[in-house]
Amino acid sequence: MENQSIKWYQKPVTVVLFLIFFFPIGIYLMWKHDLWNKTSRVLVSVFFGLLIVANLGKGKSDSNVSTKNNFKKVSFSEAQNFMRRRLSNINQTLMDSKKTSFDGKILYCFLSVAEDGTVCISSISEFSLEVLASDCGNVYVKTEQWNNL
Repeated sequence: MENQSIKWYQKPVTVVLFLIFFFPIGIYLMWKHDLWNKTSRVLVSVFFGLLIVANLGKGKSDSNVSTKNNFKKVSFSEAQNFMRRRLSNINQTLMDSKKTSFDGKILYCFLSVAEDGTVCISSISEFSLEVLASDCGNVYVKTEQWNNL
């Protein structure tokens, strides 16, 4: 074939660029136009085949981790026992507790009183036995906030 009759997609440079940037078309062009010997074409095809096989499972393992949360949720009684122990360590008394929902998640809320009369509202998530927030203040203000939960 003369240079004038070779189309742009039949040139080796074009095929190499397609192999790099869009390999399915590059492999097709490589086999269609017999630009290299058969051994070279087989090696290039095997290389891209191995790349595809090596990358097949990568996306699945990451998505499975995020969609399957095997967390053991904290029960209301576990949260109450945790708060009783915590409050006894800081000289407070648990007065009341309730469940509430926030953004589709369950929060366990606790009303406690310190020896000096300060009232605190604390919360624990259904996902972990740790205090998310605790707000202390005047008994009247905190009682009003508690009643509005």
